[in-house]
Amino acid sequence: NGAGKYPAFYADNLPGICDIGPGSPTGVCFGYGAKFPAKYQNAFFICDWSYGKLYAVHLTPNGSVMKGTAEEFVAGTPLPLTDIVVSEKDGAMYFTTGGRRTGSGLYRVTYTGSESTAQVTGFDVTERHRTKLPPGVLNQLHRPMQEVGREAGDQIDGLLEYMALEDRFLRFSARVALEHQDPKLWAEKALTERDTTARITALLALTRVSASCPQHDPKRAKAGDPALGAKILDALGKIDFAKLSVEQRLELIRVYHVFFNRFGPPTADQRTAWLAKFEPAFPTGQRFVDGELCQVFVYLQGPKTAAKTVKLLVEAPTQEEQMEYARALRMLKDGWTPELRKAYFEWFVKAQTYKGGNSFAKFVLMMKADAEKTLTPEEKATLQPVLDAKPTAATTAAKPRPFVKKHTMDALLPVIEKGLAAGGRDYDKGRKLFAATNCFGCHRFDNEGGSAGPDLSGLAGRFGVKDLLDSTLNPSKEVSDQYQAVEIDTLDGKKVVGRIVNLNGDGMSVMTNMLDPNGQVRVAQKDIDRVKPSKLSMMPEGLLDTLTDDEAIDLMAYLLSMGKRDHPAFKK
Repeated sequence: NGAGKYPAFYADNLPGICDIGPGSPTGVCFGYGAKFPAKYQNAFFICDWSYGKLYAVHLTPNGSVMKGTAEEFVAGTPLPLTDIVVSEKDGAMYFTTGGRRTGSGLYRVTYTGSESTAQVTGFDVTERHRTKLPPGVLNQLHRPMQEVGREAGDQIDGLLEYMALEDRFLRFSARVALEHQDPKLWAEKALTERDTTARITALLALTRVSASCPQHDPKRAKAGDPALGAKILDALGKIDFAKLSVEQRLELIRVYHVFFNRFGPPTADQRTAWLAKFEPAFPTGQRFVDGELCQVFVYLQGPKTAAKTVKLLVEAPTQEEQMEYARALRMLKDGWTPELRKAYFEWFVKAQTYKGGNSFAKFVLMMKADAEKTLTPEEKATLQPVLDAKPTAATTAAKPRPFVKKHTMDALLPVIEKGLAAGGRDYDKGRKLFAATNCFGCHRFDNEGGSAGPDLSGLAGRFGVKDLLDSTLNPSKEVSDQYQAVEIDTLDGKKVVGRIVNLNGDGMSVMTNMLDPNGQVRVAQKDIDRVKPSKLSMMPEGLLDTLTDDEAIDLMAYLLSMGKRDHPAFKK
């Protein structure tokens, strides 16, 4: 937990095949044997207790692995799903609800329609990658080659070929295989590899096998050879950071993370060389790249780190991004000014209003406690009013933007279509506008934001420009039953409008303000007269009325990008 969770983009980690977002996972099953259309027979069904959703995850080949796309198959408000099974007797699906002293239920799902429900045989997965190594050899080589009866020779070259592929799952497997071989056979090849992606991956492997992590097992820690460490740093330093893709940048920085953790602090000359190489490039404007670079700058106590990172902290549009900078800065001792210190600790006041799990507030306080340890007695005395301050606001809503004009579908649609077709839009500006219009308060996008509303990362797979703009300008025109609010009339004449987010015992918790998900209203079952669906969306109207035409184009480009900076709308 805390900072111990590896991001999916780390080179020594792998992503999931489908990101569902926040939830409470319970029962799962495949649709095998169900009298459903073929795609649902092959779907992986997963239950989410908290948000009352049963997802059908459709799996398709994606290079060497599968890719999952989640479809909301059944949803209800409330529908606290607990378990699921497909019956062999009647081919129907059954799921149960209940838990936490809520009423239990048993539901049966059958298919009515014209599509065939004949039993299917499963997936057709084809081999897509051919190199010097035969298919299937990679996993066999997760042990020394002589144990599987193979000589090194071309096998090492084959592993390096795999490390140059775009498929990161194959790169990962090839790196693990390489780490199981005697480094004397491949260290020099790793240091001189010409392909940039393969070089980064191979140098990560060389770093990992040449020194061990001192935190994992201090008694058996293996110190790195300084001479080899100098060669690795030199090889890394020859990589042109400016020419790397975002993914390559993240993987390169991760190698530096692992290197300094295992080989220890650099020499004075090595530190100077690293700062000289990366300080001019920081910040890059790339959210995760800047977060990872920041950690190395703090580790090396870079003299410009405080000024650059506090600026990023103040301007970051989401609490997730702010957390990255605040967490890193807590260990920085050098380069502070009184103004920077004040701005940094003022963030902790604001962070007390941010939303998260039960441990969130404690983590923030732990970060603050670490940061206070870097203060001198004089600094602490000066900052005491800020250190003791309490937040005045109870919501993380963005500051209101001034009204620009009332946008209409007829007037705005052709402007946006023309602007998107022309390209040259600004990804980061779109992201900031997504925050400024409070969208991050309710929705997740590219693994950032709230969870009160649907995850919008995959919008482009379901909506075109016209439909997306229409649903934004007219949110109540068509309200999804998965996120529909309810109107609760109580016996004493009160009305509560919102989303039921939790059932517990003899009552329910209702979220009445999407921008303040923790400020919930508790309604006892015995006090309820009637519950009915609301015809109005909890998404407010007029969100785009604070944007100029040009800003609206950038926001739409961001929404349609699926979080990819190389989307055609951003090409110059």
